[in-house]
Amino acid sequence: MYWGLVVLVILAGFWLHNRYSSESQDFPPIETDPNDPLVLEAVALAKATIDEFRVLFLRYPKDAFVKLGFESDRGVIEHLGAHVETIKGNEVSVFLVTPPITHTGKMAHNYVCQLEDIEDWQITDNAGNIYGGYIQRAMFTIAEREGIALPPELKAMQDKYVDV
Repeated sequence: MYWGLVVLVILAGFWLHNRYSSESQDFPPIETDPNDPLVLEAVALAKATIDEFRVLFLRYPKDAFVKLGFESDRGVIEHLGAHVETIKGNEVSVFLVTPPITHTGKMAHNYVCQLEDIEDWQITDNAGNIYGGYIQRAMFTIAEREGIALPPELKAMQDKYVDV
């Protein structure tokens, strides 16, 4: 009985680690210039709609995701993906899905950032509609511009994005 419980806890730990800390390799990111006008416009739009993000989070708190700017202890700005757990005032508690790679200090997956650190946000409602995701939408447009065909799964996802 005891060993069965130990094995169950270990398996659950592996599942949680893979679920929340491993990046998806199904669709590698499209390499883009961070100064591409479409990316810059997407970040500006995400920041301009942060109030809508807060309202939507109150309605759909279970599937909220952000990209945030993080300065590592080496002074490098990284763009991290995170699931949103809570918003209190201007503080956002998140679970980092993509931990920093240039940061040498210890850092837990649970992290608190400020609303102004958010570079993009995405919330999925109960019907599967996706709000925000402005950088992802820009990536779709950039792929089309570059002649890159989206896989069917991403093409289907593209149709789920709705405006706020």
